[in-house]
Amino acid sequence: MQTSHRPRANGRTGQTGSASQLNPPGPRLPDRRKQPPAQRTVTAVRTSVVWSELWAVAAISVLFMVLLVSNTGDVRISFAGLSGVLPLAVVLMAAMAAGIAVTLILGSARLTQLRPLTRKRLR
Repeated sequence: MQTSHRPRANGRTGQTGSASQLNPPGPRLPDRRKQPPAQRTVTAVRTSVVWSELWAVAAISVLFMVLLVSNTGDVRISFAGLSGVLPLAVVLMAAMAAGIAVTLILGSARLTQLRPLTRKRLR
C-alpha cells in the first residue's frame, strides 16, 4: 500500500486508500460535541428575595445603631442663620434621612422616565 501525505478534503493529511481502510468497522464512539443536558435552575420567589433583603436591612440597622451609640456627644449646628446644639446621633439620623429622601426622589423620577419607554418596547 502506498502512503501519501497530501491534504484531504477536510484539511488533514493522511493515507489514501479505499473507504474500508479509512473507516474500519467497529463500535462507534459517543459524539463528544453534543450539548450536556440543561441544568435545572431554581427560580427566585418573592418570599426568598424579601427574606434576603430583610437580613441585609437588619445588618445595616445593627451597624447604624452601633454608630449612633458610639457618637453620643453634643454638636453645635449652624444652618441658614439658625444655630443650636444637638446630639450627634440626631444629626447623623437627620443626614441619613435626607440621603434616603434624595435617593428615593431621584429613583422615582428615573422610574417614571423609564416606564413609558418600556411599555412602548413591549408593544
